[in-house]
Amino acid sequence: MAAEPYEARYRGRRLGAGGPALPIRLGVIDDHEAIRVGVTGAAMIDAAATDVPVRVTRATPTVDALVGAGRDVCQVVALDLSLGDGSSPGINVHRLREHGCKVIIYSLADDAEALKEALAAGAAGYVRKAEPMSKLLDMVRDVHAGREVVCREFAAVLDDDREFSGSTLTEKERTAVGLYASGLSIDATAARMGCSAATAKTYVDRAKAKYQAQNRPATQKVHLFINAIKDGILPPIIPGSR
Repeated sequence: MAAEPYEARYRGRRLGAGGPALPIRLGVIDDHEAIRVGVTGAAMIDAAATDVPVRVTRATPTVDALVGAGRDVCQVVALDLSLGDGSSPGINVHRLREHGCKVIIYSLADDAEALKEALAAGAAGYVRKAEPMSKLLDMVRDVHAGREVVCREFAAVLDDDREFSGSTLTEKERTAVGLYASGLSIDATAARMGCSAATAKTYVDRAKAKYQAQNRPATQKVHLFINAIKDGILPPIIPGSR
């Protein structure tokens, strides 16, 4: 009797062509054990009903503990803004990005200053803990896939910060928006600006946040293109010039 061919499986489902994707490795950093356990359990339940499962591979109370577990343990991290060790949100995001992780802020705190600090350091999105857990897991999938993330909650918090929402783009932000909106990738934008891709993305993300705080669409590149023309960053298109 011939042996049956080997099939790689995850939770009883065949992996590979026609099967579900490998699980996205998620880290959870929160000093409340209930949150760490809750996200882990929600991800396990969600995995049974989706073709793109999320698996919590590390849940810790500090950034040090997650970073100390080694690289490639996590691809995306859900990070609380206010940790018990008093660490800075911006520094935490920066360390995690340097560690190779994309970062989503998962917090109860509506602290505009802390959120701005996290965004400036490169956080990709923000979900309140009061939201359904499915919203966090969906954002994990979007961020991991590199899709645009709409953070209305982030914009709403910043909307109360008149100094930020009314502020104009810095010179670096204008340059990044102009290059990126004109059709360049983040990597190409960074090369033109002589900075890292992470820094270029930070400039673009901060510009997006300022536009959204002013109720101006900014989630897609075409939105940035339109805003750049309106703000004089890019020249207007003359009909028939292309």
